[in-house]
Amino acid sequence: MISWIIAAYNEEKRLSKTLSRLVNELKDIDFEIVVSDDGSEDGTIDVVSMYSNVLSNVRIVTNAHLGRGSALRNGLNNSKGDIAVFSSADICMSRDQVEELLKLLNDFDLILLSKHTRGSSGLGVGIARRFLSLSFSFLVRLLWKLPYGDTQGIKIGKTAAMREIIPHAKSKGFLFDLEVVVHAHKMNRKVVEVPWTYSYSEGSKVNFKAVLQMAFGLLLLKIKHLI
Repeated sequence: MISWIIAAYNEEKRLSKTLSRLVNELKDIDFEIVVSDDGSEDGTIDVVSMYSNVLSNVRIVTNAHLGRGSALRNGLNNSKGDIAVFSSADICMSRDQVEELLKLLNDFDLILLSKHTRGSSGLGVGIARRFLSLSFSFLVRLLWKLPYGDTQGIKIGKTAAMREIIPHAKSKGFLFDLEVVVHAHKMNRKVVEVPWTYSYSEGSKVNFKAVLQMAFGLLLLKIKHLI
């Protein structure tokens, strides 16, 4: 079974479309959707409830507002599948894409969908946004010496491996994604980075301020690991 885990905070405007598309695309696959709500203050929970009331494989996990990392961690802890997908509220894939990626799990423990590897492409991505993303990725590689171009995208992994990696990732916010990759690498897990076509939709929580906060947090995280 695939557990598609969505970290959501105030996503009532984007989540319904994503859930509809996912339910339709994955209908011939054994799956569950776990929306891990990060203490939303809008109607996010009501949106998910409309689906969970009629679909047994759509569930919601409620959390205090601590950040994306905390939400994904709790979502994984409450999932049932042997394959886990870490996703955001505006991300969907076709069934064909999912099936192709699942084949890679025969040889790997963790798949990173990358915006910064050959073959990837972005839709509606401005120059400033792309510059900020590339700058952050450069800083990650400079500080952590990782052989991957992008640590912040969708992740697909074997649940057993993820549950061994996650306890080492202590960050509660966006840097959780980086820590997952850092510790997977340290633990010699088999990780593969693949290109994907991505887009930024209206309402995204990742903006100039968020990237600067992530960069500052990245430096603090590196200092913490050196102490």
